[in-house]
Order: sequence, then structure tokens, then C-alpha cells
Amino acid sequence: MAAASPAESFRDEASCSICLGFFQDPVSIHCGHNFCRACITRCWEEAEENFSCPQCKETAPQRNLRPNRELAKIIEIAKRLSLQAAKGGAGGERLCEKHQEALKLFCEEDQTPICLVCRESQAHRVHTVVPIEEAAEEHKVGGLPLRLPRVRRFSLQEQVETERQKVVSEVKALHQFVEGQERLLLDRLAKLDQEILRRQEETISKLLEEISSIGEQIHELEEKCQQPACEFLQVFLLSRLEKDGAQKPAETSPELEEKPTGPPQKNLALKEMLMKFQGTEKLGRRGFGAPICISLTLDPETAHPRLLLSEDRKRVRWEDTRQPVPDNPKRFDSSRCVLGREGFSAGRHYWEVEVGDGEAWAVGVAKESVRRKGRISVNPKMGIWAVGQCGSQYQALTSPTIPISLLAAPKVIGIYLDYEAGRVAFFDSKNEAPIFTYPPTSFAGEKILPLLCLGRGCQFTLSP
Repeated sequence: MAAASPAESFRDEASCSICLGFFQDPVSIHCGHNFCRACITRCWEEAEENFSCPQCKETAPQRNLRPNRELAKIIEIAKRLSLQAAKGGAGGERLCEKHQEALKLFCEEDQTPICLVCRESQAHRVHTVVPIEEAAEEHKVGGLPLRLPRVRRFSLQEQVETERQKVVSEVKALHQFVEGQERLLLDRLAKLDQEILRRQEETISKLLEEISSIGEQIHELEEKCQQPACEFLQVFLLSRLEKDGAQKPAETSPELEEKPTGPPQKNLALKEMLMKFQGTEKLGRRGFGAPICISLTLDPETAHPRLLLSEDRKRVRWEDTRQPVPDNPKRFDSSRCVLGREGFSAGRHYWEVEVGDGEAWAVGVAKESVRRKGRISVNPKMGIWAVGQCGSQYQALTSPTIPISLLAAPKVIGIYLDYEAGRVAFFDSKNEAPIFTYPPTSFAGEKILPLLCLGRGCQFTLSP
């Protein structure tokens, strides 16, 4: 096949691939191809998303038309050059104003001369066309003037019918849209009605449960009121540990609100109350006797190298430099923790930890078998039950952690351990308010040790 002439190649490049004519108001789209503004607009009339290029089929999520003024200038020059070339080589033939091609055909539908490019365009593709010489002969013999009124009347009737069908189609589409919106809104109203009924039923069910629960509580209180005073206070405090432990400071009972009189001294009402319950508990009530009260100290062989213990082993603080201590299987080497020397295998116990002003710490208890090497996770799955502070947030170190809301930052944390019941509870000792109570668990006969974890700038004091 012979190669196209430069003039033909130039004309192809200057033509719109949709209408096949010279670009009219050329614009560039997302892929870089150029089209007449009117052609690409018609092509995208129905599209709401994924606008595709008619030439390369590349899509874009939104319409983007950029005027190509440089191409418009080149098209004007191309038209003038094509017109001059046509005048010089067409021998006086009329040229198509749009495509600058010789008018060699006649469209009988539109009653107008067209060129070969017009014949392939969308406007004339389905029309009946004849060579322009035949149309001229027919016109010469007078046939064309006789046909013009009928053809024009037929063309107008077609336009009216087309518009009528268009109106009918648009009205039908509008009806369908309105019906669809009606169905959608009715479905939403039905679902809303069902949701309202469901919530009403849930509310009624919750109210009935609360009424039943209140009735049970009244019945329990009536029974408890028949108990001796000491046993009643013990049951009351344990109930608070189970129900109010972690979520918010509960209202304290009148017994716990009593403040010591006389010279200023540390408020130990909560601690004394716990000790009183432990000391007065009858032998064998839960399979064990009076509490084991010992003086707690810290085990230096378990302390992380950055933790420095006092001589009496009651205080520990963070150090920026590592201490020259020997490594051993009991020592924490990554987590900044230390364990108590004394452990518990039975009974009830209570002690306190003064946490100071640190902003990253944890206090609690751990199984003796807790992992010492490598970074450990502080949660019950690892054998640790603790609460702590991270920045301004207080947390129960469960998995996942549970945020704790407190009225004031605790300075002294009270830790309560009931080994047989598997209960660990934490208190704000100064404010006499519960902080968090872990659900009952089983320690499986393993020794439980006090645990302290310190961050930078922390200093803890252990008592008694």
C-alpha cells in the first residue's frame, strides 16, 4: 500500500476522530487525545463516571476538558492551506466547507451536496446519496423541484415524530424515577418503623430486667440486714469490689467516709477496714484462717539493671544508666520490672505502693513463673494482673486494655489479693475509692508476687 502523502497525513492529524472533520473548538481530555468540544460532549452525555476516550478507551473518574488553543490555530492555518490547494488543483470544483473536500455526492434526505468524508459521518451515514452528476441531471429535467416539497414535508414529519417519541420517552423515564423514589422512601420508612419497634422492645426488656434486679437487691439487703454488723460490712465491701472496681469512683459508705480526728496523720480507713475484715473472718469460712501479714520487700535479683533499690528494699527508682548487676535467670532484662521477695500461696493480703509523679508505670501482682527475658506484655494472659498510667491515661492492663476514669490522680495505690477466690482489686488509698477489680480467676496453686514496673523518672515506695 502506497504511503499517504504529507498533506493527507496532516489532514488526518488535524481531523476529529468522531466527526472526521477539521477540529472545531478542539479540546484535550485526560489521555491527551484531542476532539471537537461538541463531539466529545455528545459522546459523554450519558456517562456519570468512568469517562472513556473514544480513541484509546482509557477511562477517567471525572470529566476533564482542556482547550487546546495551539491546535485551534494550527487548524485555521490548515483550513486556509487546504482551501488554497483545492483552488489550485480542483479546477473550479466546489469544496466542502467543513472538510475541504470536493462535493461529489448529493444527500437526498437533506437535499444538499456533500463530500466523501461527510458520507461516512454520523449525520449522513444512513441517508440515501447519489453522485452529484445524477442529481444535477435530475434537476435539469425538472424532477428535483417537483420532489422538494414532498421531501421537505416528509423530513418535517420525521422531526415531529422524533420529538414526540423523545418527549414520551422522557416522561416515561420521569415516571419510573418518581416511582423508584417512592418505593425507596417507603422502604426506608418501613425499616425506620421496625427499628423504632425494636428499640421500644429492648427498652421495655431492659426496664423489666432492672425492675427484677432491683427487687432481688431489695430482697438481698433485707436478708443481709439480719446478719451481724461485721459480716454485713464484709459482704458490702466485697460487693463493691466486684461491681464498682474499675469504671468510676463509687460513693463511699459512711463507714469508709469517717476521718480520723486529732493530729494530722495518713488516712488509713480503707486499709484498716480491710485488715479488720481479714482479722475477724471466722476460721474455715473459705477454707483458710486469719490473714498472713508480713513486711513486704523487693527482690534485687529480679530488678532490671536500670532500677535502683534502697538499702531497706522498700523503695525503687528509675536510673538513666544501667547498674553493674550480674545477669541471672530471675532478672528482667528488657521490661523495667521488679518483683517482691515475699510471695503468697494462700489467704487474703493488702499492701500499698506510693507511685510518685511518674507518667509511665504499672503496679500489681504476677505469677512466680512470669517470663523475665525479652519484652513482655503486661496482661493476665502472661500471668500479670496490674493497673497503670500511660501519659494522662489510666488503664487496667487487660487484653485489650480498659481505660479508667478517675476524679483525681492516685498517689498511693492499694492492692488487695484474695488467693482462694482468685480476686485482685486496686484502690486509690488516699481517696478511699476503688480503681479496678479483675474478674475471679484461678492461680492454680502457683505463688503470687508483688510486681512494680517503672518508666523514666518514676520512684515507688512499698508498704507495709
